[in-house]
Amino acid sequence: MKNIDSRIQELETELSKLPVPSDTSSGTRRGFQTRGIEENEDLWVEIVLPQPASLDQVVLVPLLAKGAQGQIPGYGFPQRFLLQAFDADGDTHILIDETAENFPNPGIFPVSAACPRGVLISRIRLTATETWKRNAPQVLALAEMIALSGNRNLATKAEVRASSSREMYPTWSRSNLIDMETPLGLPVLPLPTETMSGWHSDVATRRDTQKQVTLDLGTTYKVDELRFVPARPARLSATAQYGFPSRFIVEASTQEDFSDSWLIHDQRESSLPPPGQNLLQFDLAGKPLRFVRMTSYRLRERSADYVLALGEMQAYVGNRNIAIGKTTIADESLENDRWGRVGLTDGLTAGGKLIELPKWFRGLEKRRRLENEKALLTAGRAKLLEESEKTLVFGSIVATCSFAVFAGLYVLRSKRQRRLDRELHRERLARDLHDELGSNLGSIALISSFAKEGEGDEAQMRRDLIEIEEVARESADSMRDMVELLGGGHAGAANDWLAVTNGLASRLLRDVKLDCRLPERPLLIEPDLETRREIYLFCKEVLHNIAKHADANFVSFHLKPKANGLRIEISDDGCGFDPSTVSQGHGLSNLQKRAAGLRASLSLESLPGRGTFISLDVPRGRRWRKPKTR
Repeated sequence: MKNIDSRIQELETELSKLPVPSDTSSGTRRGFQTRGIEENEDLWVEIVLPQPASLDQVVLVPLLAKGAQGQIPGYGFPQRFLLQAFDADGDTHILIDETAENFPNPGIFPVSAACPRGVLISRIRLTATETWKRNAPQVLALAEMIALSGNRNLATKAEVRASSSREMYPTWSRSNLIDMETPLGLPVLPLPTETMSGWHSDVATRRDTQKQVTLDLGTTYKVDELRFVPARPARLSATAQYGFPSRFIVEASTQEDFSDSWLIHDQRESSLPPPGQNLLQFDLAGKPLRFVRMTSYRLRERSADYVLALGEMQAYVGNRNIAIGKTTIADESLENDRWGRVGLTDGLTAGGKLIELPKWFRGLEKRRRLENEKALLTAGRAKLLEESEKTLVFGSIVATCSFAVFAGLYVLRSKRQRRLDRELHRERLARDLHDELGSNLGSIALISSFAKEGEGDEAQMRRDLIEIEEVARESADSMRDMVELLGGGHAGAANDWLAVTNGLASRLLRDVKLDCRLPERPLLIEPDLETRREIYLFCKEVLHNIAKHADANFVSFHLKPKANGLRIEISDDGCGFDPSTVSQGHGLSNLQKRAAGLRASLSLESLPGRGTFISLDVPRGRRWRKPKTR
């Protein structure tokens, strides 16, 4: 979506720099069309140039016709066709061959073909091998056929021939094929700022008021072509007819007083159909002139009044418009920021800059390609969005179902794991009870059996009872510690495991000076139950060994929380031993096994007569949790 949007933005930037077709038939002359096709008939139309000429390209401009359902762009443009050029020797040159498959309807955009270089072309023919079909008669129709040589259209004086022609002047006619009236409008390149609209006379109250405007080229030129550009104020639509006279004459002269004038065009006897936004071209064949004058005999009505207005006057010598910046002579002129004498020859008109025909057609064809690409991207974007929404909905359903399944599996697995943990705790608790209480109860039973036999004296019996009392008290203390350690005494008792460990040290080392430093408050991250149990039993075994074997006067017992776990340090100033020669009976094997079960690092340092130092670094496990507030 991001790539598509980026490309669409690039296309919109490029399109903003290209000419825009008018997209309306602003004049009254639509174009040319044949009659309906008959059996075994080929529909064709051709133009015969006044004399063979070297052409750069041929341009076909489609029609914009009116139908029952509205405007029909590309009306009558053939689905399959052949465009041919015939040279002065009668040889045929194929310019476009679209007879193999259907040609996409171009709408109103021009279709152009390059001509062979250095070949003098006398006529151009378009043949429809498969006609346009759209709930209408099968006809061949065009708005214009243009033969470009440089910047000039040489087809304006051509003869038009056709297999047949629908003659309904001014709408349909053979002559409409070469009159430069198309739905494309004027050859204008849009500009971001407003431009002058042209030249404008004073307002008249009578239709037959004569008004004149004269172009002074400054010196005499052999002019090949004269063009008039109709005016259109920026606020009016392209279909509005503004200021172009319906009856007029165009004269040329080499003298300012027109003493040697000659007529270029005489439109006094009949009214000219409104030209709309289309060029009016007059072929002068290189006649010398300096002054060109238009004189109106019947003005076109504006709104209860009458004016003479022109957008631009152009004079071509070869491929160059020499009228740019030349002088405009007029007895009357509306002068403001939109109209003025300079507006007749500034190369601008309402909406933009006037450009040459080849550049205009290239720009329009590029616009057609870019708009087609943009349309495909927009359609693809909509389809992608639709597919993405479907995928999102389907994916959400699948994800929800998958989450429910995995959540259910996770719950079942968690329950199973908790059940296994409980079983494991039961087994370990049973083993601890067996090792601790079973041994003590066995000692009580053995001492009791000796006392029962009555073979000893009274003093011996008293000693046996004292020993039984000590063993029973030790068993009760161990049972109480185990219950407190496992959290079975009261809610939140799991947080008291440090106090249980502290009490253990105090009992086992009550006859020794003890430096016991355990955290007074619950740790930020508490070990899980199994880890607490193993730490308790590890400490109990070490402290029991010190009480039984070390003969120490001072013992240090420290438990320190670390960022990644806990550290336990236990040291004494007792007799010490050589770890390399010690037997298994001292319980070192049990300590190593418990350290391995905790994945902890065990360190033991001892020398005979120098005491013993033991440290255990317990890493933080994944089941460690923040303590619950009591």
